[in-house]
Amino acid sequence: MPHPHQSFLDEFKIAISHMVPLTPPEIIVEANQLHDELLADEEASEKKIHQAMSIIGRKEYPYRKAFEELCAGDEEQRLQEAVFERLDEDVKKKVMEMTSHGVILEDYVASPLFEEQLEGDERFQVEQAIMLADEVLDNQCDDRAHKRKIAYEDLVKKHTDDANRLQGLIDRLREMAIEDPKWAGEIEGTASRLEEGWAITEKDPSEEEILKEIEYWNTVLHEEGETGDIGDMDEE
Repeated sequence: MPHPHQSFLDEFKIAISHMVPLTPPEIIVEANQLHDELLADEEASEKKIHQAMSIIGRKEYPYRKAFEELCAGDEEQRLQEAVFERLDEDVKKKVMEMTSHGVILEDYVASPLFEEQLEGDERFQVEQAIMLADEVLDNQCDDRAHKRKIAYEDLVKKHTDDANRLQGLIDRLREMAIEDPKWAGEIEGTASRLEEGWAITEKDPSEEEILKEIEYWNTVLHEEGETGDIGDMDEE
C-alpha cells in the first residue's frame, strides 16, 4: 500500500538522485535514511516530509552552488559543441542558424520555432543529442571539479557563508514576531515560508525577497507603534 504522501516522497527520492556528483557521501546517506524512515512511517505528515527535505537541502546547498559556479562559465558553449558533433550536417545548419544569434539551445528546443523549423525525426535527433551531451558534460564537470579541488573548496566555503547569511536574515525576520503579538503569527508564517526554499525540491531562498519582507514588517510594526503613541497623546 503506498504512503499517504507518496508523491512527496517520490519527489524527495528523485531530488536525492539528482544531487551534484561532489555532494559529500554522508549527506546522501543521511538523505536516503530520512527518506526510508518517512516511507516506513505512515503517520509522517506532509509537513514532516518537507522538513526533512529542508534539512538536506540546507546541507546540500553550498556544494550544489559551488559545483554550478565552477562549471557554469562556458557551459552553453560546451553543450552546443557536444550536441553539434552528434547531428547530421543539415540538421546542424538549421539549429546553428538560431544559436549563432545568441539563442540558448534549450530555449530554442522549448520554443514553437523548434517544431516549425524541424521535422519530427530532426527534432528527435536534437533531443537525443542534448540528452547524451548533458551526460558527457556532467562527467566533464565532475572531473574539472576534482582537478580544481582548492577552487571548489573555496566556493563551498563561500556558499556556506551565503547560506548562513540567508538563514540569519530569516531568523532576523522571525525575531520581529515578538515585537507585536497581533502580527506574530503572520510574521512566523512568512519566515517559515521563506525557509521552505531550503528544501531540495524547491527554489533556493531569495535574499531580495527576504529583505523585502523584513522591510515590509519593519514598516508595519514601527508605523503602527508610532500611530499608537500619537493616539495615546491625543487622549491625554
